[in-house]
Amino acid sequence: MKKATQNGLISLIQNGDIKAFDEFYKQNWRQLYQMAYHSTGSVEDAKDLVQNVFINFWNARYSIDVNQYHQSYLFTSLRNSIINHYKKDEVKKRGLEELLHFDNQPAHTSEDHYIAKELAQNISTQVEELPQKMQRVFVLSRYEHLSINEISETLNITPRTVKNQLSSALKILRTRVGTCGIILFYIFFK
Repeated sequence: MKKATQNGLISLIQNGDIKAFDEFYKQNWRQLYQMAYHSTGSVEDAKDLVQNVFINFWNARYSIDVNQYHQSYLFTSLRNSIINHYKKDEVKKRGLEELLHFDNQPAHTSEDHYIAKELAQNISTQVEELPQKMQRVFVLSRYEHLSINEISETLNITPRTVKNQLSSALKILRTRVGTCGIILFYIFFK
């Protein structure tokens, strides 16, 4: 896709164009990531916060006025996410499912569900191809919603090993499925 204007991409995104969303992500993620990393000092937290911004953007795509849009929308959303991140006494789960809230979002279209099912199948296949230990850690964290300490106790491994396995699994999945795919998967299947 040729480098399009932000407003042009938003118009396409409002029509459910995944390629436009991917291009929008590519044009904006680096600046957001740098701000998030500078604020948190954590690569994983920064990635999660930036993904949260794009998830919220995708969920709000129908209500964004293309003529009123400004890039500060993304930075304001990130700033609010960082504030909320620090308001928590202890971040028990760093996965996307805890960052997502859809209660007031528009209903998903059948095309959205079709895309989501394809992504879910792709991600499920990729998860099955992870090494057994890594796969188990990922499933316990993302599907069974166990904390790092709970996974550590269940599998009789150190919390650090759990974090390393989870980080490696996410890195592999991001590489195989793409960040855009991971974001959309969590939008539909939290």
